[in-house]
Amino acid sequence: MRILASALFWRILLSSLLVVGVLGVGLYRANAAHEELDQKFERLVQHDLKLADRAEQLLRLMADLETGKRGFLLTNNASFLDPYESARRDLEGVLAEAKGIAENGMEDERVAAFDRLVHEWIQNVSEPQIKARERGLIPDPQVADEGKELTDEMRGILSDLRKHALDDADTREDEAFALADTSRRLTFTVLLLAIVIALVSGAWIALDIAGTTRQLEEALAATGRLEPLPALPPRRDELGAVATSLSKMNALLLDKDASLRATLADRERAVADLTRANADLARRDERARAYAEFVRELKTLDVQALAASGMQSLVRLAAAQVGVVYLLDDADRLVPVQATATDGRAIEHRAFGPDGLPRAVLLHREPVLLDAAGLAEPLPRLDLGVGRAPLRWVLGYPIALGDESAGALVLAGVRATTDEAMEGVRDAARQLAVALHNAWTHDRLREKSVALAEQGERLTRANRVKTEFLASMSHELRTPLSAILGFADLLLTSPKEQLSPRARESLERIKRNGQHLLDLINDVLDLAKAEAGRVDVRLARVDVGQLARACLAEVDSLRGAKELRLVADIGDAPVETATDAQRVRQILLNLLSNAIKFTERGEVVLSVRVSSSDVQISVRDTGIGIPAGAMTELFQDFHQLEMGDGRRYEGTGMGLALSRRLARALGGEIEARSVQGQGSTFTFVLPRATTVSVPEPSASIPPPMSSAGPLP
Repeated sequence: MRILASALFWRILLSSLLVVGVLGVGLYRANAAHEELDQKFERLVQHDLKLADRAEQLLRLMADLETGKRGFLLTNNASFLDPYESARRDLEGVLAEAKGIAENGMEDERVAAFDRLVHEWIQNVSEPQIKARERGLIPDPQVADEGKELTDEMRGILSDLRKHALDDADTREDEAFALADTSRRLTFTVLLLAIVIALVSGAWIALDIAGTTRQLEEALAATGRLEPLPALPPRRDELGAVATSLSKMNALLLDKDASLRATLADRERAVADLTRANADLARRDERARAYAEFVRELKTLDVQALAASGMQSLVRLAAAQVGVVYLLDDADRLVPVQATATDGRAIEHRAFGPDGLPRAVLLHREPVLLDAAGLAEPLPRLDLGVGRAPLRWVLGYPIALGDESAGALVLAGVRATTDEAMEGVRDAARQLAVALHNAWTHDRLREKSVALAEQGERLTRANRVKTEFLASMSHELRTPLSAILGFADLLLTSPKEQLSPRARESLERIKRNGQHLLDLINDVLDLAKAEAGRVDVRLARVDVGQLARACLAEVDSLRGAKELRLVADIGDAPVETATDAQRVRQILLNLLSNAIKFTERGEVVLSVRVSSSDVQISVRDTGIGIPAGAMTELFQDFHQLEMGDGRRYEGTGMGLALSRRLARALGGEIEARSVQGQGSTFTFVLPRATTVSVPEPSASIPPPMSSAGPLP
C-alpha cells in the first residue's frame, strides 16, 4: 500500500494513461472517418450515379419515342411504331425509379416537370399526329411546332438533372478522397502526439526529481548557515518525507536565534515609539498653547479690532503667508476689511477683490480647501518681497451662523501642510469666523435697535393720531348724521307735511345716502376696534339656519332690476351653536351684498352645512370672479378689485377685511375660492359649541394673528 501513497507512482501512471487516452481518441476519430467515407461512397453509388443513369435512360426513351413517331409520320409504315410503343411502356418504369431516387427540392421538381411534359407531349402532340396519319390526314404544323418546343424543354430538364447528378457525384468523390487523406494524416498525427507525450512526461518526471534533489541540497546548506530554508514544494513521495524532516530540524535550530532577534527588535521599536511620542507631545503642547492664546484674543466685539488681531494670529498659527477678511456692508455687498501677511504687517485690503472663492464660500456656506492638486496650472504666485512663490494651499471659510451669513475668510500658504495641521487650521478658522459673526451681528443689532426705537416712536405717534381721528369722527360725524337721518325720517312719516313727489324722492335719497354713510363710518370704527383687539363678542345660543334665512331676505331688495335669483340651500333641522348673532349677521350681510354687487345674472346660493366640529356657511355666486393674482390681497384693508375713478362697482374695500377679523374673533375663519369669469365662493367656518361660557356679557376677545392671504 505504500506505493499507492507515492506521488511519483501516480505521476508515471497518469502520464501512461494520457498516452493511452490520446491513442484511443485517434482510433475513435479514424473509425468515425472510415464510417463517413463509406456513407459518401454509398451515397455516390446509390443516388448520384443512379440518378444520372436514369436521366440518360429517359433521354434515350424520349429519342425512341420521337424517332418512331417521326418515321411513322413520314413513311406511314407501322413498323416504326414498335420502338415507339416499347419506349412508351418502359417510360413509366424508368420515371418511377427516377422519382424514387430524386430528393426533395430541385431533383424532385425536375423529375415531376419532365413527367408532366412527356405525358402532355404524348397526349397533345404525338397521339393526335399518329391518329391523324392513320386516317390519311396531314398533321397540323402548329401541333408539330408545339411538340418541338415540348421536346426541347424536356431535353433541357433531363440534361440539367443529369449534369446536376454528375456534378454531385464528382463532388462526393473529391470529398471522399479528401476525407481518406485527412484520416491518414490524423492517424499519423495521433501516433506522433502519443510519442511526444510519452517523451515529455518522462522528461518532466526526470526534471521534477532532479529539481527536488537540488532544493534539498540548498536546504541542507542553509541549515548549516542557520538561515531559513527556501520554500520546498509539498510532495507525497519519498523525497517529500526527506524535505519534511529537514524542515523540522531547521526549525529547531533557528528557534532560539529567532527568539533573541525578536526580543532585540521589540526593544528597538519601544525606544523609537517613545521618542516619537515625546516629539508628538511637544508639538501638541506647543499648538495647544498657541491655540489657547488665539482663542483669548477673540473676546472683543469690535469688528475692526477683531479682524486685525484675529487674522494676524490665525495667519501665524496656520503658518500661512496671507489672510484676508471679507464682510457684508450695509448694502449687503461683500467687501474686504482686513488683510494680513506672514510677518504680521497689514496689507492694503482694498487690493483683494470679493469675486471668486470668497463669494462662492459665502453663497454655499461651506468651507473650501484647495491644495496644489486642486489649483489650476500654473499655480497662483504670491509676492514675498524677495521673490514670488507658488501657493500650495488656499482655505476659504464662511462667516455664517445658521441661515445668516456675514462674510468669508481666506488663507493661503506657499508650503505644503499635513492633514492633521490643516484640521487645526480649520478649527481656528471656525473660531475666528464665529467671533467675527458675533461682532458683526452685534453691530447690526445695535443699528437695528436704534432704527426700531425710532420706528416705534413714529408708530406710536401715528396710532395716537388715528385714535384721535376716530374719536373725532365718532363725535363730529355720527351725531349730526344721526340728526339728519332723524329729521328726514320725521318729514317722510309726518302726516302734517304735504310733500310733493319730487320732495319725497329727494328726502328718501337723503335718507339712503345718509344711512350708507353711517354704515361706512360704523365699518371704519369696527375695523379700528378689530385691529386694536377690542371686538365686543356676546355669546348666546343661535339658530344659524334661521339667521341665514333672515339675512337672505334682508338683502333681497339689493337685486333691483338684475336677472338674479337668491337661493337658500338650508335644511329644515335647526343648527344651533354658541356665538354672537349680531357679528354673524354682519359677516353674512357683507358676503351676500358683495355677491349681489358683482353678479349681474345667474344666482347667489346661501348654503349651510354642519358637522360635529364646525358649521360651514357658504355664499356662492355666478358673477365676474376674482383674478388669481388678486387672491393674495383679497382680505387686505381698503383693497378693491377695481381702483381709480373709472371703476364700475362702489365700495370702500373694508367689508372683507372686517368680516375676516370678526370671523377670527368668533374663533372661525373665512375661506375664498374663485375662477375668473365663472364666479366665487366664500365659506364662513364657525366652530360649533353646545354650551355658552362667557365671563362678562361684553367680553373683549383679541383676534388671532392674521395671515398673508386667504386660506386655500
